[in-house]
Parts: sequence; structure tokens; C-alpha cells
Amino acid sequence: MTAAAVELELRLDHGQSSFEPGARVSGVVGWAARAGAPPTRLELDLSWTAQSAGGRDLKIVETVKFGDPQAQERRPFIFALPEAPYTFQGALISLSWALELTAHPGQEKVRLELTIAPERRAIDLR
Repeated sequence: MTAAAVELELRLDHGQSSFEPGARVSGVVGWAARAGAPPTRLELDLSWTAQSAGGRDLKIVETVKFGDPQAQERRPFIFALPEAPYTFQGALISLSWALELTAHPGQEKVRLELTIAPERRAIDLR
């Protein structure tokens, strides 16, 4: 396995990863090219994934694009979270939220799981 060409960082303000629906989530993304040219662009996706025995469904809700990156840089981001769907665990299906930063080309990624639900707790339907 070869080393990643870009080191990626994804941090949330206040270290918080659980949110009320409709809240704002903010933080910083960072990158540092380890070898060769810097990435040509980076994308930060806010998405949810529903998973069941029958498969997986992924929905990208919003994307922030970071164009013209320097070899080493940090940039802030902010998302307004949707009102639904909530993070939940069920006996047959579950739904989870995440932020995922991807560097292009090369497809290096870093992912951070989020909880979006009333009282900032995943709903347990089991």
C-alpha cells in the first residue's frame, strides 16, 4: 500500500458531533501535499446513509467545493443542517449522517460521523 499523496484534516468547532435538526455545523478542513503536486480541488460532502439487509442508500445533501488549493492550507466551512431525516437505529434499517472531505485527483478521503436528531441523540427504534 502506498502512502497518501495528501494529508487531510476535518475538525468541527467545539469538538461537537451531535446536533439538533436545523442547527449549523462549522469547522475547518485542512490539507498538506506530501508528494508531487497539490490537489486540484477538494470537496466536503454532507450526506446521510440508510443501511439495511437489502443494501445501502447514500444521499449527498450539500457539497462545499474548495477550488485552487495551495500545497498546504486550512479553510473554514459551515453547513445549515436539514430538519430531517433523523439519525436512527432500527431492527431492520438505520440512518447515519457524515461529513466527508475528498481530495482530487487521488480520491484521498477523511470522514466524520454526525448525529442529527432531537436532543442531539440518535433515535433507537429497536
